[in-house]
Amino acid sequence: MTSIAGRPATAADVAAVAGVSRATVSHILGGRASSFSESTREKVIAAARQLDYRPSPAGRNLVTGRGDTIVALAPNSTIGQNQQDALDRLTADAGSLSGNVVLRFTDEDPDATVSSLLRLRPLAVVDLGALPQEARDRLAQQGVPTVPRIDQDSQTAHLDLDIAEMQVSELQRRGRRPIVYAGLLDQRPDPFSDRRFVMFQDISRALGLSEPIRVDIPVDPDGAFHALAPMLPDSPVGVAAYNDTVALAVASVARRLTLAIPDDVAIIGVDNTPAMQLVSPRITSIDVNMDAYIDQAVAELVGYLKLDILLPPRSRQRPLELIRGDSS
Repeated sequence: MTSIAGRPATAADVAAVAGVSRATVSHILGGRASSFSESTREKVIAAARQLDYRPSPAGRNLVTGRGDTIVALAPNSTIGQNQQDALDRLTADAGSLSGNVVLRFTDEDPDATVSSLLRLRPLAVVDLGALPQEARDRLAQQGVPTVPRIDQDSQTAHLDLDIAEMQVSELQRRGRRPIVYAGLLDQRPDPFSDRRFVMFQDISRALGLSEPIRVDIPVDPDGAFHALAPMLPDSPVGVAAYNDTVALAVASVARRLTLAIPDDVAIIGVDNTPAMQLVSPRITSIDVNMDAYIDQAVAELVGYLKLDILLPPRSRQRPLELIRGDSS
C-alpha cells in the first residue's frame, strides 16, 4: 500500500488529492455515489487508486455495525471444482462490493455456525448450499443477508433436481435400465447425497423404473470395488455419480469386472472436470455453471446494500449443460 509520510493513506489524504471533502470520499467509496457528478466520482476513484487507499474495516464496522467481510459458507465436505470456481468468481467481484471474501466451512450444528458468523458481523453471507432456512432466518433477523435466495422462484432452487433429471435421461438414452446412485464416501460428510437420492427415487417412480440403488463409495481402487461390485446386476445398469471423481471410480470397477462401458454399465458424472476427457472412456458429465449462481448472489447483494454499481452478468443462459463422452 502506498504510504503518506510512512503511514497508510487515509480518506483525508484521498480528499486532499481529489480536492473534495472527506465526507464526499466516504460517500463515493462507500457505495453512495449516485448524488455526485461523474467528474467528482472519477476524481475520487483516481485519487484512491493513486494512493492505493482501502476503506477501513473498523470504520465501517463502527458506522454500520457490520464489517467488510463477505463469508462464503461451504458445507464441511470435499470441495469440488464447481465450488472452487464459485469462490474464485466471488473473490473477483468482492472488490467491487467493497468487501473481502473469507471461506468458512459449516459446523456440525447449524446454530453454532450462525453464532460464529454473527460474532464476525459480516457484510453478508454467500451460502454454497450449507444452511437450512431456519439458519438463514436467524441471520436475517440480525441484519445479515444470506444470498442467493432459495425460494421456488430462484434459478438455483431446483439445481439438484435438474441435475438428477439430466443424469437419468442420459442413462436411459440407450434403453431403459435401472439406476444406481453412487455417492462419495470420504472422511467428510456429504450434505447433498441424501437430497439427491430422494430425487432419483421420485424420478425413477415417475418413469416406471425399478427402485434405484444407492451406494457410497471411496475413491481408492479396492475400496470402490468392494463397495460397488455387489451392486452391479447382470443386466445393463446406469450409474449416476455424485461427481466426476466418483464416476471415474465407477469406471475402474466396471473394467475390473470386465463389464463393457456403456453397454453393460453406463456412467455419468457431475462437474465436467477437464481431466475426465483425458481418460478412456471419456466420462460423460454435467457442466454446472457456477457463474449463474454467483451472478444471482452478487445481484442480490448489490440490491440489499444499495450500492450504486453495475456488475454485468457473466453466466450463459443455461446453468447446466450435458457434456457427452463415451461412458453413456
